[in-house]
Amino acid sequence: MENVNIDVKTVNGFDVPAPEGSAALYIHVPFCTRMCPFCIFFSVPYSEERVKSYFKALRSELEAALSRYECTSFRDVYVGGGTPTLATEEVCEALDMVRSAGHRFEASVEASPYDIDDYRANQLASAGVTRISIGVQSFSPEALRRIGRPMISKEGIASAIDSCLKVRTVNVDLLFNYPGQREADLERDVEAFYESSANQLTLYPLMPSIKGKSIMPGSDENERKLYYAAVDRCRALGLSQDTAWSFSRGGAGLKDEYIVDNNYFIGVGAGAMSHVRGLYAANTFNLAKYERLAPEGRSPVTLVRGLSDAEEQRVYALYKLYGLRLDKRDFRRTFGKSIYLAMPREVAVMEALGLVRDEGRELVVTRKGLWAFSYLMKGLYINVSHIRATAIRNGI
Repeated sequence: MENVNIDVKTVNGFDVPAPEGSAALYIHVPFCTRMCPFCIFFSVPYSEERVKSYFKALRSELEAALSRYECTSFRDVYVGGGTPTLATEEVCEALDMVRSAGHRFEASVEASPYDIDDYRANQLASAGVTRISIGVQSFSPEALRRIGRPMISKEGIASAIDSCLKVRTVNVDLLFNYPGQREADLERDVEAFYESSANQLTLYPLMPSIKGKSIMPGSDENERKLYYAAVDRCRALGLSQDTAWSFSRGGAGLKDEYIVDNNYFIGVGAGAMSHVRGLYAANTFNLAKYERLAPEGRSPVTLVRGLSDAEEQRVYALYKLYGLRLDKRDFRRTFGKSIYLAMPREVAVMEALGLVRDEGRELVVTRKGLWAFSYLMKGLYINVSHIRATAIRNGI
């Protein structure tokens, strides 16, 4: 299956059409106390004043979105960043707005082990958050030094994880394929997760950062070896693999990638992206512009990319196979034809290479296919991060 081409054009505002049926809602909170040299997401330095002005604009956009998409059911709400827990109170207010509009949802919020504590976790739990995802990256002080993160002890990480046990799902993010990392290093990180009280693990391959000076990942072959070492260690520990990157124990609930369970999503906040049938769109990455447009009731969308039916089908297939299985009947209901008719060449290649097997109702990813769909998803992330970087450089 080919990588999806995401060429975009700039616009001065654009009303994203309502998704069909249900969708995920993504809320972007871009503030961080430090700029990590491996980050591919849009973030800006934190200050209390910036948070106040930003959330004033975000509440305006969110209110407009809840009105515009009143017939859409937002079943999953993801709050990402940045570090949303630096603005926990404002995040909880935004979730209350969504709930007050009649939506019944599960909510996931990203957090940092350097700032999450009992007080913030209690606030999130009281606001109905069901998943907190902690960007640990590594349990090793030496590894944290290599990737440019401040030192934090294993005990400090454990305390951060334990503070989040008020919610059903506590996810730990781990980074792999950074310079000098060995298979044994990653296996030890997986074991440290297993010994913690978290119940979900998400592994992310290192990707080139959009922050300027970047930590460059190891080779693709090194990444493949590390990936399978982690997969095998997770399985040996009895963890269930939920996506190409995510593992859990005890039915952990929401995954890190809302695209697996939701065909479409609406993004709110500076730099937030939306995907509805036939269209990708992104809000401005210019904070001052966003804070001017949203309170005026004007659309902050500045980038759009139309998708043909064939491209939409490939995106759908990538999302689902990243989630390890594609329901053929759901594909037919969505696109009006069998995947074998819609994507004959792609399916033939995937089957010939042994990446998927047909189990009747579903196409199921094989062990060999795990790495392939991890690699393809990474490629999509990198393409999108290039768009972010270009937009930020040009003040779009």
